[in-house]
Amino acid sequence: MDTELLKTFLEVSRTRHFGRAAEALYLTQSAVSFRIRQLENQLGVNLFTRHRNNIRLTNAGERLLPYAENLMSIWLAAKKEVSHTSQHNQLTIGASASLWECMLSEWLIALYQQHSGLQFEARIAQRQSLVKQLHERQLDLLITTEAPKMDEFSSQLLGHFNLALFASQQSNTGDLTYLRLEWGPDFQQHEAGLISNDDIPVLTTSSAQIAGNLLKELNGYTFLPVEWAKKQKGLWQVADTKTLSRPLYAIWLQNSDKQNTIKELLKTSLVAQ
Repeated sequence: MDTELLKTFLEVSRTRHFGRAAEALYLTQSAVSFRIRQLENQLGVNLFTRHRNNIRLTNAGERLLPYAENLMSIWLAAKKEVSHTSQHNQLTIGASASLWECMLSEWLIALYQQHSGLQFEARIAQRQSLVKQLHERQLDLLITTEAPKMDEFSSQLLGHFNLALFASQQSNTGDLTYLRLEWGPDFQQHEAGLISNDDIPVLTTSSAQIAGNLLKELNGYTFLPVEWAKKQKGLWQVADTKTLSRPLYAIWLQNSDKQNTIKELLKTSLVAQ
């Protein structure tokens, strides 16, 4: 099976348009059509119905879609595993946007200073997506606030950091609107005990920078890491509210061929002591 045919099939199914798929793949429209015909000939079925600009998946195409996505994911993971030996010095680290913004960027700078022979890829995504990438070997190391739940993962508790409510003015929560900054599913249990049930979030985001920038505009307050927030201009900790301690974990596959490198990197402190 030619993976380029599957890649083309996935792009056409996404755009539902041969011309837009051709632009995304840097191909001519005739090349895209030819690839789809090749795939249909190999499978012996029609994958799309074509009525002018109305491109739809057939029942066969719908059935192929999840398999094509899985095959491409496996193929990308395989390419990474057997890539050139020089690329074994590359480490892919994944975390949420807020962790990168508030803690991991400075840590990454320290890693570059201490390990000049390594190359890093900093990947931002939701935890669920990153766990899947870790399981599929598309990710080497995950930094998260939740402990792993799969036996094939190794983990190390890196420390704890404090979250507190911050606003762009000195005020109490009764005068402010709530902005929800996502810190993981289990955080919402703690959040519920500290936020009034009447405080419906006017904004939900995974980015501390976005939440912080909108506090003044929305007359809002949100949970931010204390050490990071104190370094930002124009932020005030909301009076008479509690701080919340959150753990920080490093997670990797037990049989990863990079686990020695990972353990060496984790000697560089990530959480302020």
